[in-house]
Amino acid sequence: MNNWIEIDRFLRGLIDTAKSEEQLYADAMKKFSWNNSQAEAAIRPLLKRNYIKEVLPKTVKNTPKRTTKRK
Repeated sequence: MNNWIEIDRFLRGLIDTAKSEEQLYADAMKKFSWNNSQAEAAIRPLLKRNYIKEVLPKTVKNTPKRTTKRK
């Protein structure tokens, strides 16, 4: 594994096959001899970017209707 592109490719495959986040981190730490913070720094952005199942609902801003006073 030479660069981050290859590491990300490996991690995406690992994310797809992992049964839990704990297993995912344990496997990555074992494979690359990382500590916990290094594994989080590499895996967390991939999880956020590609593997979030729920999409946050868009909030609709209620705008008050403008009324003009007539005299």
